[in-house]
Parts: sequence; structure tokens; C-alpha cells
Amino acid sequence: MSKNEARTHAWHVEARECRRQEQRRGRRFACNSLHPARTVPVVVDMVPFFVDADPCCRGIVPNIQSLADRLRAAGGTVAWAEALALIDTR
Repeated sequence: MSKNEARTHAWHVEARECRRQEQRRGRRFACNSLHPARTVPVVVDMVPFFVDADPCCRGIVPNIQSLADRLRAAGGTVAWAEALALIDTR
């Protein structure tokens, strides 16, 4: 794999963290179900200058797009937030 090739993180949730959440909440996940019409994932800073510079960032784009497509198809909304850099021209 080249240095710039898109890739994903080798990331996982530790079993001890899953057990801690289950003990705290009585279940593993915060929500038992999601209702697409009432669910809005907020995608932050997936803008070209971040994505282009980071192979791991590029690696998650297909997953984000798949989630967005499936949620929209089920009647949900996806919010895209991006930072704007203002240039002081004074």
C-alpha cells in the first residue's frame, strides 16, 4: 500500500468499554433503534483539503456516502458541516 493510497483505521472498541457501557446503561448501545425520519447524522470537515491530505480520511468516504444514501432512501436527512476560512484583506 502506498503512502497516499486510501485506507481505513485499524480501529475497534475495546471489550472492556462495551462491558462498561452495558453495566452503566443496561444495554450496549445508547439507542435500541433509529427512526430515519428523526435521525440526522452530522458529517463534519469532510472537505477536499482535509480529505485529499489524509489517506484514512479518504478511506472512510465510501462508508459515509453509503450511510448517507441509505438514510436518505429511508426518509432521513444528512447534515454536512464544513469550516470556512475567512481571509482578512485589511
